[in-house]
Amino acid sequence: MSLSNMRHKNLLCLALFLITVPAALFLDRQSAQAALSFTRPESNVVLPEGRDFASEHFGDPWDMDGSADLSYGQYINQMTDISWAAGRFYARATGTDANFHPLFPGYDGVLFNGRDGFINRIDTAAYDRLSFRMYSDKKTWGQIYWFYNQFWTDFGYVDFHVDRGWNIYTIDLPSSGMWFGRPLGLRIDPGSLVDQSIGVDWIRLYKAGSTPLEIAWNEPDGSGTPCSLYLDDDADFGNGVLDLIGKFKATQTTTQWDQGAYPPGNYYFATESSAGVAYSKPITIESMPLIEMLEPDNQGGQDYAASEMGNAWDMKDRRDVWYWRNLRDVVFSAGIMSATPKNGDGYIHLKVRKPIDAQKYHRLTFRFRYDGPFDYGAGTMSRFIWSKDHDNADLYQTINDIVTYPSWQTYTIDLTAAGLDVGSIGWKGLVRDFRFDPLEWRARRRFYLDYVSLRADDAADKSFVIKWREQRAGLRPTLVDLYYDQDNQGFDGQLIASNLAVNQGINKFKWSTSKVKPGLYYIYAIAKDGISSTGWYGSGPVGISHHR
Repeated sequence: MSLSNMRHKNLLCLALFLITVPAALFLDRQSAQAALSFTRPESNVVLPEGRDFASEHFGDPWDMDGSADLSYGQYINQMTDISWAAGRFYARATGTDANFHPLFPGYDGVLFNGRDGFINRIDTAAYDRLSFRMYSDKKTWGQIYWFYNQFWTDFGYVDFHVDRGWNIYTIDLPSSGMWFGRPLGLRIDPGSLVDQSIGVDWIRLYKAGSTPLEIAWNEPDGSGTPCSLYLDDDADFGNGVLDLIGKFKATQTTTQWDQGAYPPGNYYFATESSAGVAYSKPITIESMPLIEMLEPDNQGGQDYAASEMGNAWDMKDRRDVWYWRNLRDVVFSAGIMSATPKNGDGYIHLKVRKPIDAQKYHRLTFRFRYDGPFDYGAGTMSRFIWSKDHDNADLYQTINDIVTYPSWQTYTIDLTAAGLDVGSIGWKGLVRDFRFDPLEWRARRRFYLDYVSLRADDAADKSFVIKWREQRAGLRPTLVDLYYDQDNQGFDGQLIASNLAVNQGINKFKWSTSKVKPGLYYIYAIAKDGISSTGWYGSGPVGISHHR
């Protein structure tokens, strides 16, 4: 063999060696990665959603699908460029004390309604962790506050570190030593830097350890190397992960995971070590049933204006109004009355052709909005005033403030239980004059009034149609049991019907009440979908009486 042929053969062997050795090393690493695996959870695991304050109290999680999730988009301080888009809240800090309220306590001396914290207090025994997914373009620190009064003098707080980018934060509230009793407000300070851009994906107030899941994994050949365990919403490690669950020593290959910190959805676990990366089978956290009881409710049944005068206060035309004062540019259009106050005492007298029986008609509801920003200090609140004698000023009764907001909202007040700013009679006897003051003091904004209704309790003789709606977008097969009681608490009443299938839209069941003892009753539903079971009371009662 010639020298040139020998040189060619040696070069060929060297080339084959250089090709095959890295390939072998690569195959060994692939085998190691393939050997990484999870033994728990097993495939097709569906988990119940953990307890969540907003879901259980409002039937609406703090998922940032609209301004209602942050106290109607108000009580957001030192922030600008505020928006909600694609299920997220965005804003930019203009000061070092920027903050927003998932739960605002409400002002002292007002009529509480809707999501006011005063009537939606937090049970600290039932909820002890706060988790949220938040974006920050700056590394800083934040704080969580909760309040025990409406004067900001009795509160607890805890600090937390804020990292750049999207991160999930889980706050141990009892670790502060100040988480106890029944707070009536919750505030998040997302940072302490001017011009900090923030985003919020979701917020959960939940109970730690109520729904733990065991996670277990193994590594190639039992080598046992330290690893990091992550939560992800896909099986692609290259595009980032959702959350770091923990870092574990070589001797630990199992842990307990608390899914209560996370909203419903599909998830994966990922483990990363020197041996590579491995993903678990997908798991699903299933949303709890979110039942809204529609009838009976706190808006009541028979309407005074429609039944007693044959013309509801629906603002279709000026015939619904007796007269108005200190308003300009009054317009009735498309079933809405709009006007602008001339001063701080604009008002409307609704038409009352027949005296209002206050004992019967006491459930007040109105739908209302105004132009311009919310400013409670400038008078963005409404009031109702009434009297049994239009000509006797000493008999007028003035309700406490009803705090109102720029967006369309529906407000419901039980006048028999409402506090008074002026007067001592209250909602009693026969009312001959009923007045609405849309805005107070300096709030001279254009307002829009859709309707006013004054109703009696829902009522039944021989039967009553109970109505409810499932609010989840994706409806898992769900059954409902219906019950009634007289104390509106405890879920310990008498069965009406069981295993009623729940469909999308409004569900109905005709309850035979002919043999039910006369009285005032509250209806509740126990909803069950094979994963979770939840109970929901209607917001108002039904009065049962039997006519001979």
